[in-house]
Amino acid sequence: MRRGRRLWSLGLALVCTTAAWLVPAGTSQAATTPVISIESPGDGATVQGRTMTVHGRYAETSDLKLVVDAQQTVPVTTDADNGTWSATVDISDKDGTLGLAAYGKNNQTLYTQWSSFLSVDVHNPAAAKPGVRIVSPRMSDKLHGTTLRSVIEVDSRKGVRSVQVRANGGSWQSASRVPGSPNRYAALLDVRSLTPGFAGLEARATDLSGRVGTSTSTYVSLGGATPAPRQTYDQDRAMWVWEQNSYPAVFDTAARDRLGRMMDDTTTFPGSDPVRTLYLGVDDYQGKDMLREARPQVASFIRWARGRGYHVQAVVAAGTVPPYLGVLPQYQDHAVREFQKVLDYNLSAPADARFDGVNVDIEPYILPQWKEPGSGNIPVVWLDLLEKLVHLRDASGQPLLFGPAIPSWFDSSTVCCTAVTWHGKTAPLSDHVQDLSDYVSLMDYVDHADGPGGIIARAAHEVAYARQIGKPESVVIGVETKDLTGGGDPQTVTFWEEGRTYMEAELAKVYAAYAPDEQYFAGIAMHHYQSLLVLPSVQGGGGVTYPQE
Repeated sequence: MRRGRRLWSLGLALVCTTAAWLVPAGTSQAATTPVISIESPGDGATVQGRTMTVHGRYAETSDLKLVVDAQQTVPVTTDADNGTWSATVDISDKDGTLGLAAYGKNNQTLYTQWSSFLSVDVHNPAAAKPGVRIVSPRMSDKLHGTTLRSVIEVDSRKGVRSVQVRANGGSWQSASRVPGSPNRYAALLDVRSLTPGFAGLEARATDLSGRVGTSTSTYVSLGGATPAPRQTYDQDRAMWVWEQNSYPAVFDTAARDRLGRMMDDTTTFPGSDPVRTLYLGVDDYQGKDMLREARPQVASFIRWARGRGYHVQAVVAAGTVPPYLGVLPQYQDHAVREFQKVLDYNLSAPADARFDGVNVDIEPYILPQWKEPGSGNIPVVWLDLLEKLVHLRDASGQPLLFGPAIPSWFDSSTVCCTAVTWHGKTAPLSDHVQDLSDYVSLMDYVDHADGPGGIIARAAHEVAYARQIGKPESVVIGVETKDLTGGGDPQTVTFWEEGRTYMEAELAKVYAAYAPDEQYFAGIAMHHYQSLLVLPSVQGGGGVTYPQE
C-alpha cells in the first residue's frame, strides 16, 4: 500500500516479471538506460565539518532526492545538460557512520529508481550522543519481589551528567554509578503497582554537553505474570488512516467526529458496510510524535473509538524514510524502536485505551536489492525482522495482534517468492508470514473480483493456507481506491476509475465466494480514508461522494 503522505512505488516492476504496461506507449526501447549514481564521497570515506556535498550522475530519471541515514530526504540540484546532480547535507549534528542513497522516478517505467547504497564516516565528536544499553534485567527475564534493580551501560565521549531509567512510561528515576565500573549505573525501581504484570524499561543518559542518548526497551515479567491470550476478531470492515488524517483525528474533536460519521455511514452508498476497525498511522508527522509526546490524546481517541464500537490498531512501518528501508540490517534498529513505540504506549496506558493490534507496513520488495544475487537474501532478512518484532511483542506480555501487510503475489512470483527457505522449511513467502503472524492484510489490489487475476482468485491460497494451519479470522483482503493517475501502476490496480457503486458490487462477490471460509476470512480493508472521502459512486458526472464539510 502507499502511505498517504509517502507516495512510494509498489515496486512490482522490481520483483515480478517485466510487463508491457510498465513502459508507457511511445517510449523508445533504445532510450537511454535510467540510472542514478553517487560519485562522491566514496563508500567508506571519512568526512568532517558542518556540511557535506554529495555529487552524482543521472539519466532518464526525475524528482531526484538524497536519503540521509534513512531518516531524512534532502532535495538535490540537477544539471540536465551534463546529467549531474548535487546536494548539500548538514552534518553539524551527525557523528559516526552515515548512510547515503539517492532515488528518483524512472521516466520510462514511472517507478522508483535507486542508486547504490553507501556509507561514510562522519568525524564530528562534538555531535556524539551517549550510547545507552540496559544490561540488567535481560529481555524476557522473570522477576519477583517489590523492587527491580536495573543496570545501565553508558558509552560517552564527553562524560556523563545523568543516567535515568523508568518503567511503563512512569517517572524517570536517577541511576548511580556502580562502584568499580566506570561506565555502569544502577537504579532500584519500586514495581509494586505493576505486580503481577509486565514492565517495559527505558533508559536515557545525558552527557556533559547536554546531548541525550536513549536505549531500546527491555521487557520483563513480574510476580509470575504470563502473557494474556490473543483474540482474533472479524475486522470487517477495516480502513487505513494515514498520518495526515490520523493526527487531526487524535488532536481535534471535529476531525474525529467527521471520521466517525464516515465510518458509520451506510446510506450514501447503498450496499456498503460500516467501518469497524481502524489501522491508524502513528508515525511522526509535522514535528509531532503522538506515541511518545501525546499519550493522553491518543488514549482519549482510543476511548472514543471503543465507545463507538470500533477496534483500533496502530500502523507502523520501519521508522525510516522511505519506510521500507528499515528492513536493511544497518537500519533495523529504527524498525525496532518504531515497533516498541506501540508496545511502550500500551504498557503506559489504561486497559480501555490500548491498541488492539499492530498492522506492520514494511514493504521490502520495493528495495532494489530484493531480487539481486548476493544481496543478502532480503526476503529472509525481512522474515527475521518480523520474527524479532513478534518476540518483542511476546516479551512485553501484550495480547496485541500482529498483522503484516503483504502483496497478493507472495504465493505466486517465481522471481522471488514461491520457494523461500526459512527455518528449514521451503514454502511460498506468504506461508512463512502467515505462520508467524496472527493475521495478514493482503494487498489484493485489482479492480475486479472474478477471473484468474481477480480478487477472489488472488486471495485463494492465503485463505486455504489459513484453513490448513488452523488460524481463524486471519486473512484480511485489502482493496485500493486511490487515484493512481501519473504513477507507474496500471489503472486496474484501483477502483478509482469505476467508483464506489461498482466496487461494492465486486466486494459482494468476494463476500459470497468466501462465505464457506468465513471462519478464516477476516473481512475487507479499504485503502484509504482520504481517498474514500472523494471516491464518487460513479465517475464521469452524476456520482455522489461523502458529504464534504
